Amino acid sequence: MNDFILPPQENRAKLWREPSLFNTEFLRATYPTHTFPQHSHDEYALGFIERGAQMFSEGQRERTVMPAGTICVINPGQFHEGGPATEGGWDYRMIYLPRSALANILGIEGALPESALPYFNDPVIDDPALVRVMRAAHSCSESPDVSWLEKSTRLTLALRQLASRHGQGERPGFLPGAASGAVTRAREYIDSCIEANPTLDEIATAAGLSSFHLLRQFKLAVGLPPHAYLMQRRVDQARRLLLKGHPLREVAIRVGYADQAHFSREFRRFYGVSPSTIR
Repeated sequence: MNDFILPPQENRAKLWREPSLFNTEFLRATYPTHTFPQHSHDEYALGFIERGAQMFSEGQRERTVMPAGTICVINPGQFHEGGPATEGGWDYRMIYLPRSALANILGIEGALPESALPYFNDPVIDDPALVRVMRAAHSCSESPDVSWLEKSTRLTLALRQLASRHGQGERPGFLPGAASGAVTRAREYIDSCIEANPTLDEIATAAGLSSFHLLRQFKLAVGLPPHAYLMQRRVDQARRLLLKGHPLREVAIRVGYADQAHFSREFRRFYGVSPSTIR
């Protein structure tokens, strides 16, 4: 019996990492009701909708519907949000691929300028043949009976096809994340102390800006205010620690939560499921 057949109102996700596949993370999820807050990924987020439809919005762009059978692609650093587009939500499979991993797969050597990597203009791609290739790569990554050679081969083929067919978009002149030196210093300061509770004044001092100017510049460059950026970095780090097998209570403390229940609520807001389900 398929253990992924769920009651209609239960959000469920399985997330795993494959160190032998460039530290790529894989997600298989059912989200009948979950709504994602504004967030971004350090990696490429690539996947396909298996059932239902997801509503997707990015910045000032109009909302986009991702229906079943389509590929969804989100570039690194693109701030976006999503939720169910129809009653019953959606099922999908996602691949979270580090930029360095895609460069390796595409044979890009040496320094890694952003312009050398693929950029996908359209978050929704209609390519049924490629969906089949991506499904095969994703499904075999979950099976203990498939060799690492087959897993890496299927993943490489899927990603090379995706990049060659659809990754030739024109990169915008300015992207969220293209920060000034001051904002970069602010991000680095936040990243260095996610277990603490830095104040706005402390972050502004590290950046060399007034608190008022930091708020304006940070939101413009990063796409989120500093407190929301800190929250995202905390749950990102928590996800990585959980995938490495660290105990839930330890993870909560290491990412700045003395209250485990508070940590669980914030984690669920981003992933739709309790952190205790991440293994």
